[in-house]
Amino acid sequence: MRLTRRPVLALLAGLAACSDPEGSYRNRIDTGWHRDDLDALMLRWHRHAPRPDGGFQWRFDRAWQPLPQPEFTLAAQARLVHAFAASHEFMPDAGHLAIARRGADFMLERFRDSLHGGLFHTVGADGQPRNPAKHADGHAFALQALAEVYRVGGDLRYRDAAVQLCREVERGFADPAGGLHGECGRDFQPLPGALRTQAPVMHLFDALLALRAASGEALADSLAHRLGDFATTRLLQVRADGGAFIPERYDEAWQPLPTRAAGGYIDLGHQFEWSHLLSAGAALSPAHAQAGERLLAYALAAGYDEAGGGCGRAAFPDGGPADARKGWWQQAECLHALLVAGQASGRNDLWRRYEQTQGLIKAQLVDVKQGGWRAAEALPCQGGDCRDEQPDPYPMVRLHQAALRPAG
Repeated sequence: MRLTRRPVLALLAGLAACSDPEGSYRNRIDTGWHRDDLDALMLRWHRHAPRPDGGFQWRFDRAWQPLPQPEFTLAAQARLVHAFAASHEFMPDAGHLAIARRGADFMLERFRDSLHGGLFHTVGADGQPRNPAKHADGHAFALQALAEVYRVGGDLRYRDAAVQLCREVERGFADPAGGLHGECGRDFQPLPGALRTQAPVMHLFDALLALRAASGEALADSLAHRLGDFATTRLLQVRADGGAFIPERYDEAWQPLPTRAAGGYIDLGHQFEWSHLLSAGAALSPAHAQAGERLLAYALAAGYDEAGGGCGRAAFPDGGPADARKGWWQQAECLHALLVAGQASGRNDLWRRYEQTQGLIKAQLVDVKQGGWRAAEALPCQGGDCRDEQPDPYPMVRLHQAALRPAG
């Protein structure tokens, strides 16, 4: 699929009713709020999550009382390692890097499969595998966590572990039809009949960009390029208006499930997430950045709430009403995409939406009394639409990291 820039720019210009007529660069990131929320968030996780052995208690109710956690999952462990490592960059005296290193060591010691390579999906408190399957998503988060610990701390053993894991991911999860197998057995044999989803492709693309930036590893560069090209040439569905979306679910030949009844849908939070990831992938290919612009245009047109800010949860390939409920992590990805695109373009309409969505998050998601964010399935929180549970801080830390790194 050949991506051309002209239709994208025309579509974005049509959305920019409030743009600066001179196109001047205007950075409106509220760095004070981003830093304060990051500080408050990670202070609570620092206080409650670390265990003496390096593992994390990652399930809490809204009052930070531990919830039952019979096993450790790779994705949860890795996302908290990343959160602590990333926050060290902005709070170097808080002790976060030491926690991240202990968490990374726990992950490498307890989850590693010495027989077949890679990392188990779950382990018990005794360190024995509970679910020895291999999940591509979990490996992506682990790879990203190791790259981040290396980036902020400079310890080569985490770089070496990340490169080794990168090789195992390439060997173990590659799908001959393209993309990745999402779930395999312990020996990396794909589980028969499993649907393909785009999420492992997206998360591994993100992790490979991180390893590439931190280490210059050639394999990370090659794999990131390959996955970015797969997403933008095979998965991307271009619309007549110039926008584009990446469906969530596919058959074994990577054809998107065509209808809502068949299980097909378009996750709006992931469209915003892909848009800022492909913007970061511009160094690999200009086509990645162009696809990111198309995805942002679609996500704003299909899912953004112009009246109240924020975005809905899903649209559907065969039309019909979108799912306009506002979940917590979708708002983090929406704000993340808006600030990245606002910085790149200086467009006032994007900054207006950034400020509007930030206001929504501050008013309805940030839990000033208890700390953390509210685990909202739908905003406002009424009738049990916010779970009595702390959502993990990974999306929020990524958001704040994107906001604070340019200012730093």
